Amino acid sequence: MRPPARRGRRLTLPALLSLLTCSLAFALVSKDVKKEVKQSKNLEKSGISEKNDVDLKGIAFVIQSQSNSFHAKKAEQLKQSILKQAADLTQEVPRVLLLHQLAQQEGAWTILPLLPHFSVTYSRNSSWIFFCEEETRIQIPQLLQALRRYDPSKEWFLGKALHDEESTIIHHYAFSENPTVFKYPDFAAGWALSIPLVNKLTKRLKSESLKSDFTIDLKYEIALYIWDRGDGPPLTPVPEFCTDGVDSSCATAFHSFLPLCGNPVKKKDIFVAVKTCKKFHGDRIPIVKQTWAGQAGHIEYYSDYADSSVPTVDLGIPNTERGHCGKTFAILERFLNHSYDKIAWLVIVDDDTLISISRLQHLLSCYDASEPVFLGERYGYGLGTGGYSYVTGGGGMVFSREAIRRLLASKCRCYSNDAPDDMVLGMCFSGLGVPVTHSPLFHQRVDAVYQVQHEDGTQKHLKNEMVFGQHPCM
Repeated sequence: MRPPARRGRRLTLPALLSLLTCSLAFALVSKDVKKEVKQSKNLEKSGISEKNDVDLKGIAFVIQSQSNSFHAKKAEQLKQSILKQAADLTQEVPRVLLLHQLAQQEGAWTILPLLPHFSVTYSRNSSWIFFCEEETRIQIPQLLQALRRYDPSKEWFLGKALHDEESTIIHHYAFSENPTVFKYPDFAAGWALSIPLVNKLTKRLKSESLKSDFTIDLKYEIALYIWDRGDGPPLTPVPEFCTDGVDSSCATAFHSFLPLCGNPVKKKDIFVAVKTCKKFHGDRIPIVKQTWAGQAGHIEYYSDYADSSVPTVDLGIPNTERGHCGKTFAILERFLNHSYDKIAWLVIVDDDTLISISRLQHLLSCYDASEPVFLGERYGYGLGTGGYSYVTGGGGMVFSREAIRRLLASKCRCYSNDAPDDMVLGMCFSGLGVPVTHSPLFHQRVDAVYQVQHEDGTQKHLKNEMVFGQHPCM
């Protein structure tokens, strides 16, 4: 079974996209921040004032970390920064939690399954649960000042607000008449839940199971769950929750960029496998060759037909209208056992996926190929009921040789040639205890993510950030 976003890429026409310089800092105009802060401080609405007493012991910080060694190290650095700031303020040491250490359950990264734990553990001694990403930078004094405006005895959902400019397939065309009305948080800027809201959500989780099978865009889906068709609070925009930290009043900023951890990985250490079929040899493969294929050190095209003009490799697997699991596993077997035994990394993409090889070289410099690394844009299936995470194939999948070795040493295989390859891989790696490593530089639907708008009027141009992105042409 495919998630709706996967099927949706057949709905729109192809478009050539330029890959520009990478930046994960989202624009925020200084004068707009100052204006919003002033307006926010003058609010006389119920529950908003400057009189609420909040100190660090009343905040539980949750860093949305990952277990991969690179990401765990980044999260630990942020934790130490928070603790140091607390010490400098001579305040009681706050609780700083790393998400990947909180629970071994597969769906911990989706946050909602952990709310009962937060309710039991922190409801008596805390006022807020503050979530942030590993690259979020926090100014503790400004954060305390911002939170003091909100009565912690009430239900609050705080964050930097985003909205869709147009209805999108990844959000199931929700609010199609006016998609701008629904606000969801930019995780990079941090977001907060008051303990009364955590307790309310916990009661709901205990009385009814999570209904959605697929987790595709977590920040949107969490906001939708909290809003609960109007029975829960909408997101309250907090102007001090920033991503570009251009104003001294910002409590948070997001200083991310294309990571470089030493020298970029050499092109000869990356093998690119392009999945295609005979009917696309004449239209899609030329686009691949005209855009990014020349950047690759090793590249092969795998098809159901040997075509010397490309050239393609016939894997002996019949083409299927969906899934392609048989073809993908044949590529994995070929890479591990029959070609280039010293190449550390395998990248599998579709013939309508766009890549920046140079960015990929920088990105992979931060990962240890001797570890089992399975990298890409993370989705989830059935995580509320014991499901698994997976890398969505349309955005590209990156494997370390060690990850492939462990996979093929197991007995986990496709149940049919047309099974969904990305989901089967997720299920297999989950069973092996190999986690999916998520990177925001991979994108399943490059056209869909262009439409995100910040509440301050600035747009989030993800096309300038991506390493991978899929053409919406199927």
